[in-house]
Amino acid sequence: MPSPLVFQTVQGTLLSITSNIIAQVLSSYKHDAPLSFNVASIIKFAVFSIISGPPNIIWQGFLEDAYPTNVRTTPPKSEKANGKPPTAKTQMSKANVFIKFLLDQTIGAVVNNLMFLVFMGYMNATPAGKQGPWDAVGREIQQKFWPIMMDGMKVWPLFSLVSFLFIPVDKRVVAGCLVGVGWTIYLSLMVDS
Repeated sequence: MPSPLVFQTVQGTLLSITSNIIAQVLSSYKHDAPLSFNVASIIKFAVFSIISGPPNIIWQGFLEDAYPTNVRTTPPKSEKANGKPPTAKTQMSKANVFIKFLLDQTIGAVVNNLMFLVFMGYMNATPAGKQGPWDAVGREIQQKFWPIMMDGMKVWPLFSLVSFLFIPVDKRVVAGCLVGVGWTIYLSLMVDS
């Protein structure tokens, strides 16, 4: 049986491939062009998912370990006094949810978007071009970082909050991948623009 890290990475990669294919179909329709799949683009998105999946899974685990949504509560003194072991109870920590949300929407978002732009900028650099691949990366970041961050603020904060409140940590990355189908379609169209 594959490890949860491998399983979640494979799921994310398959969803990323699906998203890129859908984006190519939409782009073909939008430009009224015949449909022909760009296999290189599909492979780039698959490789990016394989590279970015594990760090995101680890990130979500770290956030939950450091700032658990549900924390144990101290049983009332009356439960301790009657000789029975107190029943373990938990309650949602609003402070921990807020901290996770804040870290995920700042550090997490910046790192993920930069990782995406660096990877795609480097992979899309023309080998015979006048600029080297790192110049292409710089241009990609300069032109697309803030638009992607601003557009991401329309999607990811709400998902992040719902995720931290209601989705178990071992399901968050997969749930994020499902929401990410639409987001990856957007990114696919953004990279091709």
